[in-house]
Amino acid sequence: MNDLLEAKLTIARIKTQLLDLTGELIADESSDKKYGIKRLLAVIEYIDEHDVKVSDIQT
Repeated sequence: MNDLLEAKLTIARIKTQLLDLTGELIADESSDKKYGIKRLLAVIEYIDEHDVKVSDIQT
């Protein structure tokens, strides 16, 4: 079970880093960033949809 919780924590850290990167892209003034922002948000949405709930992890 510890491995599953560690994996969940790792996914949460990745998601946080993706959100930080998305925020940086939003603040950036370059004109070709919309595609990158959409892709990053799609990855975050995928993680949210497919993430395992802690209550679903059985010992």
